[in-house]
Amino acid sequence: MHTKLASNHIFTIVGICLLISTVQIPSAFSNGDSGVSLEIAIETALRENPKLKAIREKVKVARARVEGIALLDNPRLETEFAGGTGFEQGFELTQTFQLGGQRGHQRRIATTHLEKVNVELAEASRLLTKSVKVAFYELALVQEKLRLAKEIIQHTEQMRNIAQFQFEAGDISVTQANFANIQLQSALREASTLAGELHLAQIALNGLMGISLETEYIAIDGLPEKISANAHEKLTLATLETHALTHRTDLKSFQLDAQLTENELQLAKAANIPDLSVGALAQRSTDENIFGVKFILPLPLFDRNRAKINAAEAQQQVDTVRISDIERQIIREVMSAFLSLNTAEKTIAFYEGDSLTLLNENLSLTREAYELGEAELLEVILMQNEFIKTRFAYLEALAAYYKALAQLEAAIGTSIEAVP
Repeated sequence: MHTKLASNHIFTIVGICLLISTVQIPSAFSNGDSGVSLEIAIETALRENPKLKAIREKVKVARARVEGIALLDNPRLETEFAGGTGFEQGFELTQTFQLGGQRGHQRRIATTHLEKVNVELAEASRLLTKSVKVAFYELALVQEKLRLAKEIIQHTEQMRNIAQFQFEAGDISVTQANFANIQLQSALREASTLAGELHLAQIALNGLMGISLETEYIAIDGLPEKISANAHEKLTLATLETHALTHRTDLKSFQLDAQLTENELQLAKAANIPDLSVGALAQRSTDENIFGVKFILPLPLFDRNRAKINAAEAQQQVDTVRISDIERQIIREVMSAFLSLNTAEKTIAFYEGDSLTLLNENLSLTREAYELGEAELLEVILMQNEFIKTRFAYLEALAAYYKALAQLEAAIGTSIEAVP
């Protein structure tokens, strides 16, 4: 018994010494990778995202249309010349005036359209910010899981090598030695899978940021473990819903659509008043010169612009229904995000206290006991698997919390801190 234990200690010590000299801790990232914070990711996305760039160009177009509305239409000049035994020459200068305030309605339509495009830019920014946050937290989650998986590979590799020493010394069976190798292969497969997921997460975030898809970086402070769990405990669902209905840009966009319809209806009614054309005449012939004034006023007998008026009035009903529908949708989104955040907080609460610390300590003690020959390989593997399972679940709960917070802030249209 003593001989076997001494032999076990000798091989264990030799194995540990060899591992210390040969095994290097693998890094989840190369030294060339740079870091990016959530703030920088959002700032870059808002500046470089192609969709936002396109909307900014639409803003320029809408602004040019507002500035391009002239005070009056261009005057029209006509001239006639007839020759023969005598000659006649006539000039006519005509200016058309839009009555009924049509020019003002046109300017209001163009101005409202410009405001709507600006709101579309704000709405696209809101959705992009939410997507960047969710993608960033996903990247941080996979990054942390991969880092943990590579640490597990290191320890599993140590256990495999020690098990091999023990097998060669006749202290354990070939089944136990193979079991250690199987665990190492399983850890390597998990790390390989997470490495692929990390690459996909980086591609997704790069696409949102509008940068090269091949760029690799580390998500800095992606999943802080000290969450502000009580930051919104005094906020009620009714308060969040009211705040969302006031600040959501998609609702403002629909409201501007209704305003545009009203302006178009007023323009259609004003267009029913015919335009007045005033002209100055001058005719010169061999015998005499004639000067006069000309007035042109179309009579609205057959076309009273009813088609455009009726279409605008029907569109008003459509706008009312759409606004009501988007308000209900916003309330649903706020409710869903608020409930998700509360659920995420309750899930994280299960990991509060010393549970994770104790699990980590138990794993360390079990590994030390195994290295000293006082614990079986199966004990270490069971404890390590429980540690991985619990740690992964905790990381996923943290990511779910921050994603839910991003969803809620997107649902209310502002940050949580802006809610009164």
